[in-house]
Amino acid sequence: MPAKKSRAYQNRQKALILQALTDAKFRKLLQENPKKALGTTKLTVEMKKEVQLVLAAVKGINSQISALADELLCANGGGCGIAAG
Repeated sequence: MPAKKSRAYQNRQKALILQALTDAKFRKLLQENPKKALGTTKLTVEMKKEVQLVLAAVKGINSQISALADELLCANGGGCGIAAG
């Protein structure tokens, strides 16, 4: 794959990930109707893979954010969570 195409592909993935992270309606549409989310009538094999990668990346990032939030909430030394109160 030529470098320009690879860079363009990476930029598109980053843009899709950012939009999926920050726009809940877009994320849901991407999951339920990727053709409509991407503004196309047909998904190529590459586009399908791209959507899967983007959704997997968003899921991973959300998991990391959740874990960090849990750590921050527990960082004050006391108990953690509702049950610890």
